[in-house]
Amino acid sequence: MLVAALQLGPAGSSIPATTERILGLVEKAGAMGVTLAVLPELALTPYFAAEIHEDLDPWVNAAENKAALTAIMAAAKKHAMSLVTPYAELVEGEVFNSMAFIHRKGTRAGTFRKMHIPGEVEPKPDAKISILEKRYFKPGNLGFGVYDVGDVKIGGLICYDRRFPEAYRSLSINGADIIAVSYNTPVMPGSTLGQARKSSELAITAGAYYTGTIIIAAGKAGKENGVRYIGRSFVVGSDGSVLTRAKTNHDEVVAAEVDLERQSKIRERWAFGRNRRPNEYVLTEAR
Repeated sequence: MLVAALQLGPAGSSIPATTERILGLVEKAGAMGVTLAVLPELALTPYFAAEIHEDLDPWVNAAENKAALTAIMAAAKKHAMSLVTPYAELVEGEVFNSMAFIHRKGTRAGTFRKMHIPGEVEPKPDAKISILEKRYFKPGNLGFGVYDVGDVKIGGLICYDRRFPEAYRSLSINGADIIAVSYNTPVMPGSTLGQARKSSELAITAGAYYTGTIIIAAGKAGKENGVRYIGRSFVVGSDGSVLTRAKTNHDEVVAAEVDLERQSKIRERWAFGRNRRPNEYVLTEAR
């Protein structure tokens, strides 16, 4: 099957404006024959968690989010394409960093809420870039769900989640055929674009390798509000090899053909499920 990361450059001026760009990418991917696509973290908005805001409504507005997701679901149905769409989800006054899993028939199959929340509540006085997700987002409360989107079962991780091996293993145990990883990763002071990209790719390819699972990794690219984001969206095979990478720092369809039959053979060879020892994965004293 042909899958794709739908990389986005800096967000537009509003949720509707960015949604139009997303629909353009979906149209392009559909014309290529893509049947499963993944968008970056907080795809509908800027990465607003790098600054202090008194009013979050421009980024968490429930009506605008609903309209955006409705349009994206209609595009999914038009192209018979499953889509993973991350956004800032407002639920009873609380905000989650979430992703919606959209079935190729245009219905919502499920939701994942970012489990591991990085950063601080208050910015550090001497920090050039602040990560304030603890100020805005509640930790995910839906577990590591896996959802049937038509052709495959898929689960997701959002940004910092990709640094935790347990997250990939949980999705694998729950039956994921493919894992979606979405991120908005800035180049932090003291690092370089190349180093940040290498670190991200290492975490994701390792997750693919030690679970035998295809991963579609979609990121924000370019410079937004003065901050450089790593982009470099890619698709990795179930043996941990990178199949394709983004060629630009802008909106781009990053597509690759993946082989689920080969994945099945790789998993059979390594037999992770049969040979796991979960009762031993606890802290113990040496003996």
